[in-house]
Amino acid sequence: MLKNTEINMSRISTKDIAYEKIKEKIIKYLLKPEQPIVNKELENELEISRTPLREALQKLEVEKLIVRNSNGIFSVSPISIKECKELFVMRSKLEGILIRDAIDNLKEEHIEYLSYLTKMVKLNSRLENADTENFGGKFHSTIYSISDNTTVVNTILQLNDRINRYRHLAHKHFVDIKTSSDEHEVILEYMIKRDKVNAELEIEKHIINAMKVAIEALENYENVNN
Repeated sequence: MLKNTEINMSRISTKDIAYEKIKEKIIKYLLKPEQPIVNKELENELEISRTPLREALQKLEVEKLIVRNSNGIFSVSPISIKECKELFVMRSKLEGILIRDAIDNLKEEHIEYLSYLTKMVKLNSRLENADTENFGGKFHSTIYSISDNTTVVNTILQLNDRINRYRHLAHKHFVDIKTSSDEHEVILEYMIKRDKVNAELEIEKHIINAMKVAIEALENYENVNN
């Protein structure tokens, strides 16, 4: 029985590794929008068998990162300005909910850590360092954690991989990092003041500004690839 359990765990682990690697390829445009998924190529590249690959692709299909065509073959999901707007607007509203809940639970140690992240975002933005995005992401995920709103957090996490396809374009082509770092400071100031109304407005504005950059990057991408 133990041997069977070990086999199952190995199969699940292989599936998860395949899922993460294929997802990364999609988000980073190593697999381009609408590109067919060639199973045999992925099996060879990832050194996995057919079953874990099929399970990984099924998971990516559920998350709408790939689509199954009428002929049964998977391809990478297309990107569009319409989807970009829908995803970012939904995220802005969900983060508005989370920041209100986070303010209710805000403690001094939370403020200290968010202040540290804000300073690191600003420092790295001056250096035009890739870590700016990393610290910015931690700023938002910390708000998620403080909010203790499991339902909304789970919903937003389901959207974020699809959003990251557009964010990758934005950061690859152009992004006003300085403006983004300033916005984090303003958001934190309102959180410290326990001003839910303005904190919600600022975080929504911050995400909509990111959406505008993503749309401009998407338009450039389409012009180059059409």
